[in-house]
Amino acid sequence: RIVNKDFKKKVIELLKDGKDAKYIKKYLAENSDVWSDVNPAKIEVYYFTKDEKKRNGEPKERYFAVRKSLDTSFNRKKIEEQIADTGIQKILLAHLQLNGDDPQKAFSPEGIEEMNLNIVSLNNGKFHQPILKVRQYEKADKFAVGQTGNKAKKFVEAAKGTNLFFAILGKREENVEIGDGRIVRSYFSIPLNVVIDCQKLYGKEWRDNLEKYLKEKCLIDSDVELLFTLSPNDLVYLPKEGESYDDTKTIDKNRIYKFVSSTGKQAFFIPFTIAKVIVDKVEYNALNKIEMADGGVSIKSICWKLEVDRLGNITNIIH
Repeated sequence: RIVNKDFKKKVIELLKDGKDAKYIKKYLAENSDVWSDVNPAKIEVYYFTKDEKKRNGEPKERYFAVRKSLDTSFNRKKIEEQIADTGIQKILLAHLQLNGDDPQKAFSPEGIEEMNLNIVSLNNGKFHQPILKVRQYEKADKFAVGQTGNKAKKFVEAAKGTNLFFAILGKREENVEIGDGRIVRSYFSIPLNVVIDCQKLYGKEWRDNLEKYLKEKCLIDSDVELLFTLSPNDLVYLPKEGESYDDTKTIDKNRIYKFVSSTGKQAFFIPFTIAKVIVDKVEYNALNKIEMADGGVSIKSICWKLEVDRLGNITNIIH
């Protein structure tokens, strides 16, 4: 995790010789002229941003290094900001400059072949292996495969579009004047790894214990209640003002929507009667799904969840 490559190499060398941290600290003090750029009291190290938070309390973005094949998308900005190895950065930038800063020319199959033929001159006369793939920083919400052995060091990411659970939370706000309270909703998409971990802990009863799990992991505040979760194809109902949820027979089927997907605090729906849009990106905005119902009402802010049997009969309403 040490940032300074030369110092990291030396530390590994000393540790292999059986030296401990006390000896390494003494070695640094005795050879301060050689290691003048290393402060033993404040050594720069890489760290995961998983446990770091921004000023507003939200977690910082996490970055991972992944191997990517060179292609024409590697312009100057991408090379400087996303490639992990500074030595490879210099070679790619030198080659890009020779090709007039045109990535279409520099990193076409022919351009990459030419770069590797001239890689020694691009690297100031030093030998370098041919470059076909590079380590690139990537922002992602990955999680470890497991906790033991090598699994703890292997990270995976759910495929895009796999936000399978959207949580609708409620917090009661008391009215001092009249005494009663109203439920104020909040929302977030539950990551797949969180759901998997909860299932591992509670087995078949994980749904009943999801709220408890989220509070224990500090993913939601202790004073909020998990009203319900939505998964793709779940049905919701938009109640009319003053409508009671006790009587399923009074439901207006024109006010039933199907949950499609979620991103962060956003939830997207379509009317449950829609199987497929007729005119792409026109009927229901560019995403072919909507957040607002007719009249500009946010669906997630007032909806009730409908539970139905296999014949489509409404068996329960959760609000």
